[in-house]
Amino acid sequence: MIIDIFVTSLVLIFLAELGDKTMLATVCLAARYRRPRLVLLVAMTALVTSTAIAVLVGALLNFSLPTEIITTVSAVLFIIIGLHTLWANSNECEAVPSQGSMIGMFSLVFLSEMGDKTQLAAVLISAQTGLPLVVFLGAVLGLLLVNMIGASIGARLAENVSFRKIKNTAGPAFIIVGMLILFGIF
Repeated sequence: MIIDIFVTSLVLIFLAELGDKTMLATVCLAARYRRPRLVLLVAMTALVTSTAIAVLVGALLNFSLPTEIITTVSAVLFIIIGLHTLWANSNECEAVPSQGSMIGMFSLVFLSEMGDKTQLAAVLISAQTGLPLVVFLGAVLGLLLVNMIGASIGARLAENVSFRKIKNTAGPAFIIVGMLILFGIF
C-alpha cells in the first residue's frame, strides 16, 4: 500500500508537470540564465515548500472530513484536473522574470505551483490516504525528475517535444485515476 501511494504520487506528479507552467518556467530560466544547477536548486526549494504545504493541508483534511466525502471530491477533482490539462493553453513561457535573482526565480516557481493541478493532486492524495510523508516523498521525486529534465535540456526541450503530446498523456492519466477512485478501485 505504501509503495503504491509513493509510486502513484511520483507518476501522477511527473506526468502532470511535464509541459506544465512550472516546468516551462524551469526550462525558460535555465535557457535564459544558462545556470541549470542554480535554476534546479531554486526551483526545487520552491517546489519542496509548496508540496509540504499541500500534503499538510491534505493531512488536515484527512482527519477532519469523512472518508466518503474526501474520496468523492478527490475523484471529481482528478477528472476536472485531467480535463483542464487537456484543454489548457500550453504557451506559458512568457512568465520568465526579467531579473535573474534567486528570489525572483523562487517566487516565479513557487507562485506557479500554488493552486496548480500538481499541488492539488498532492493535497488530494494526502487527504485520501492519510500518508502525507509518503505522498510528499513521491511528489518531490516526481518534481525533481521533471525539473532535472527542464533545467538540463532548457530551451531544446520546447523545440523537440510537442506539449500537445505531453498534455494528451497527463490529462487522461488524471481522468483515469479519478474514475478508478469513483469506482472504488483506487
